[in-house]
Amino acid sequence: MNKVYNHLLAVADQPKSLGEIAGILTKKYQKLLGLVLVFCLLNIQAYAQTKVSGKVLDAKGEGLPGATIIEKGTTNGTSSLSDGSFSINVKPDATLIFSFVGYATQEIVVGAQTVINVTLTDDAALQEVVVVGYGTQKKSDVTGVVTKIDSKNFNKGPIVSPDQLINGKIAGVQVQSNSGEPGGQTRIRIRGGTSINASNEPLYVIDGVPIDNTAVNPGGFQDGRNPLNFLNPDDIESFTVLKDASATAIYGSRGNNGVIIITTKKGRSGKGKLNYSNWFSVGSIANKIDVFNAAEFRTVVQDKASGRVNELGNTSTNWQDQLYQTAIGQNHSLSYAGGIKGLNYRTSLGYLKQDGTLKGTSAERISFALGLNAKLFKQLNVDANIKLAQNKDTFSPNSIIGGALRMDPTQAIFDANDTQYGGYFEYANDLATKNPVAELALTDDQGKNLRTLGNIKFDYQMPFLKGLSANLNLGYDHLKGDRQRTLPTNLRSQSGTLGEHRTADYTKTNSLLEFYLKYTKDFKEINSRLDITGGYSYQDFREEYIDSVFTDLTGATPKNKQGFKNIQKNRLISFYGRVNFSYADKLLLTATLRRDGSSRFGLNNRWGSFPSVAAAYRLSEEAFLKNSKVISDLKIRAGYGITGNQDIAGQNFAYLPTYTLGDSTAAYQFGNTFVNTIRPNAYDQNLKWEEVKSFNIGLDFGLFAGRLSGSVEYYKKTTKDLLFTVPVAAGANLSDRVLTNVGELENSGVEFALDAVAINSKAFQWNVGFNIAWNRNTLLRFSKINDPAFVGILTGGILGGTGNTVQILQMNQAANSFYLFKHKMGTDGKPLVDGIDHNGDGNIDNADIYEDINGPDGKPDGRVDELDKRAVENPAPNILMGLTSNMRFKGFDLSFTFRANLGNYVYNNVKSNGAYYNRVINEIVPTNMPRSVTETNFVAPQYFSDVYLEDASFLRLDNITLGYTFDQLLKNKFNLRAYVTAQNLFVITNYSGLDPEVANKDALGIDNDIFPRARTIIMGLSLGF
Repeated sequence: MNKVYNHLLAVADQPKSLGEIAGILTKKYQKLLGLVLVFCLLNIQAYAQTKVSGKVLDAKGEGLPGATIIEKGTTNGTSSLSDGSFSINVKPDATLIFSFVGYATQEIVVGAQTVINVTLTDDAALQEVVVVGYGTQKKSDVTGVVTKIDSKNFNKGPIVSPDQLINGKIAGVQVQSNSGEPGGQTRIRIRGGTSINASNEPLYVIDGVPIDNTAVNPGGFQDGRNPLNFLNPDDIESFTVLKDASATAIYGSRGNNGVIIITTKKGRSGKGKLNYSNWFSVGSIANKIDVFNAAEFRTVVQDKASGRVNELGNTSTNWQDQLYQTAIGQNHSLSYAGGIKGLNYRTSLGYLKQDGTLKGTSAERISFALGLNAKLFKQLNVDANIKLAQNKDTFSPNSIIGGALRMDPTQAIFDANDTQYGGYFEYANDLATKNPVAELALTDDQGKNLRTLGNIKFDYQMPFLKGLSANLNLGYDHLKGDRQRTLPTNLRSQSGTLGEHRTADYTKTNSLLEFYLKYTKDFKEINSRLDITGGYSYQDFREEYIDSVFTDLTGATPKNKQGFKNIQKNRLISFYGRVNFSYADKLLLTATLRRDGSSRFGLNNRWGSFPSVAAAYRLSEEAFLKNSKVISDLKIRAGYGITGNQDIAGQNFAYLPTYTLGDSTAAYQFGNTFVNTIRPNAYDQNLKWEEVKSFNIGLDFGLFAGRLSGSVEYYKKTTKDLLFTVPVAAGANLSDRVLTNVGELENSGVEFALDAVAINSKAFQWNVGFNIAWNRNTLLRFSKINDPAFVGILTGGILGGTGNTVQILQMNQAANSFYLFKHKMGTDGKPLVDGIDHNGDGNIDNADIYEDINGPDGKPDGRVDELDKRAVENPAPNILMGLTSNMRFKGFDLSFTFRANLGNYVYNNVKSNGAYYNRVINEIVPTNMPRSVTETNFVAPQYFSDVYLEDASFLRLDNITLGYTFDQLLKNKFNLRAYVTAQNLFVITNYSGLDPEVANKDALGIDNDIFPRARTIIMGLSLGF
């Protein structure tokens, strides 16, 4: 079998016909089908029946459309209409069963009654259905760690990317924007990271389609976009987060970082409902980097480099003020949902425009969604979904934020005598700081893309065997876009060139075929239930980038084109199965197994197996607790599983010898002919999966009839065969670095979540949620590195110098720990200043200001060098906390979300790369500095000093919303809600930078000219008809 599917992986043949499977099953059960038909005919009886009618109502007295009414012991049944009314013919001695998803089922004896009105009560605590991999389960039956957040509990505010809807809501889930740029990348970690080089992002599954979770990053451009930007947040019904291996192992090699299942809103039977919502926002940055103003800067230059005063200007410019703006945003959503006989539908249109606080940045989205659910006949349900979105983005140059900090504040923005640089002031020296206002105004950088995600799912209940269903899911995800950036000839950074125009056209596709069988059987004699799922999945990913650079803009059209084409493909074929067993609703067992084959690895390592087992015991179902007035739910859970990671985007052929075609600057000349070089790349033919072994034990509880509920968890995850690019002996593998499997990483932690219905009266309701999680990761070992002097792998590149790094991957330390010198402190509590012989040895060197803590023999050796650096602190927080509150008093509602990170450290690269006096003493031109230079008085840069390492723990008020609902307008014809929201209202922290939450795309915990987050006020309306 493996040989057959290895061939599929290699040549992309389509999987076998589903018709063959159906034929085999039909032949096998022909006799059984015949017996069932005979039995049905023998039981047809003719007798008088009674017509019963009435209504099915909820607790508020409103009709429940689509409720199921079944005559007990028969297949005779019907559904309620849009107003909850129903009519059914039954035997005189019949018992009717009334049920509706999310409500407690009721049984009523008909007797002499001809009219029955029944009120169903909410049974959400036990009957809530959660989405798991390839199916659904009652929340009470789940053995893994599964958390669902529905739309009524989402975060409020100008949400551009849907992942921000759940920030702070789930224990152990960290959602961080890489910057305040609208539409920018987001970093999500579930229970910490499990890898150091491969992806740590969770798998996203949208309406049953697993999507590519990498950033939309065209060609040679660096600032990618969030892969979820195409979704309109108003279309999302719920997020379901799968956190432990027993829940995620069904996704095999993609489940190690957790799974986020996104379910979009669907129509429901009954009269169509029209909804419209909008919001308008105004945002600004909370603060700016404190640099010297013009007068102060002139004083500093006079004091430190008096001979350069004549290089200063004669004006006063606040360069940061020139770059930032008030960010205006607006969002509009229109949807219509309803149902007719056998068909439920929902469609929506959305428009978003969000300006950034940095001039020249914006995100715009037009979206469309359509969802259909059809019951074509008794056994067949069909779900069809399509989402279409066009995104347009404008970008600013990456360098201008730092340029605004360094540009001389005594210089003017414009130069009336300039004819070369568009009328802007610029220095004559090519290496001097460029005018950031000119860079912003003259650069044109725009991108757009069109994305379509669609799928159709068939659920067929086999007529020959009760409880057996066949499911087919066909999906397709298509993204096509382009990015255009023009750097004109009058831009100072293009001095000496003919300008540059770069384009990137890109296409990404994702094709999915999944088929699975599901069998459910109740064993009433032993009060048990068995649920078996088995299936097959085929998914094909393709990417194509065409990157072109024109280096001559002197004519009407760009000329002198250079370019390259990059094609990436990978394919995943899988078999999977799951067994759920329930005994007496108290003993719950789950076992899963997935077998994945990935085209990213060689034949010897192409296939991997990912099993899991889990068990749960509901103590609350035991006789001694079942009637307890205090304990309403108590369940102990434990699970163990193995998941994997094969997400090494952009390196789909790292196990094969490949070659890179050089550009025109790396060509050999033969007469009048230039021939580009072809360079071989390093490879490891034994490259294989990362493998994560996970253990989890937890307790779920509910008290006082569910008024207080929560969970506590302990987990431990160990990743072996870590994928990482490591140094090797030069020439040993065509390169001095190679991607290979290098070691082990351990993550462990504890989570606690608590939800309380604090007040639940007719006039006033108050719900509170709190979660806290502790996590720690440790690198256990490295392999394949034989250098005895090896101390670790240096990471965490910074601005300043060439190739400088401030983090390390070192055994027995947290991944990406900061790797710095310990700075000596003076009697005044300030760091010792460089350039002074503090130790009196007659030399001025590092030993004067840094501690000598180590040497070749492990002891101080009287000198300060690389051996004296130490791994200290961790950029990842030790503790995550979230607090949410939702209050409703009559028509008023008030909600807020607080979020805290504790124990996370940030290296302040803004200070280390700017706060030293050589900026005015020996830079090419006098350069401005952060005012914090007066705290250290450093003359030269001290990039590796732990002075710049700061505790960045914080408490943030993410959002607070006050609203009022008018729910009886025009005789209940429509309802209206108006609200106002404040987002990012305040942050409490000791960190001295702009924002303590630093997660830039290059390195976690390094603050180097990050696009600041906005503080935003929003006003919005929502109407329902």
